Amino acid sequence: MVASLQCLHGPPAEMQFTASPVVELPVGGAVLMFEQDNDSFEVGISVWPSSLVLVKFVERCIRDPALPFADVLRFPGTRAVELGSGCGPAGLGLSRLGLTDIAAVLPALRRNLRRNRVHLSRTPRLAQLHWNCPAHLATLATPRRFDLVVAADVVYVQESVPHLIAAMDALADAERGVVLLGYQIRSPEAHQVFWETVPAVFP
Repeated sequence: MVASLQCLHGPPAEMQFTASPVVELPVGGAVLMFEQDNDSFEVGISVWPSSLVLVKFVERCIRDPALPFADVLRFPGTRAVELGSGCGPAGLGLSRLGLTDIAAVLPALRRNLRRNRVHLSRTPRLAQLHWNCPAHLATLATPRRFDLVVAADVVYVQESVPHLIAAMDALADAERGVVLLGYQIRSPEAHQVFWETVPAVFP
């Protein structure tokens, strides 16, 4: 997320999960529950709507093979990663993803992973990722790059767009990689730069 481009100068402020509503996500016959802190300055500690919509979109495509993208979104055997996981709804909802976020957000992600682990067929791996850090990207792409890169609500600051696209390019498999992106337009400038830049990287 955007904060992944910022330097951390100390530990994040203590999170107050009890002050914000718990968000429920029915998916795959279970109800996942996500704690959040809407009073935090860290945007990744709130549950953003596009992550929930993305999960329901994928779930619908998997259930109905006649829908577009249904064949791409079948996960068994797929090596997948989510960028900017935040509180974890998209990644945990899809349940087969390796999750990434910055150090300040990881406590919220870990908390929600513990809360929902009983509903997951396997435990996703958490990793810190700064989109503009080649070492982080190289570590995640080892032993090989990903079949599926997922991101929700990450296009909202124009300056972060080149780093986001570079991270997607570095992590998606060059031959068969798919990027699944969902977001609400919060910054028309970031939205425009994203779609002006993407065709040169993913022709």
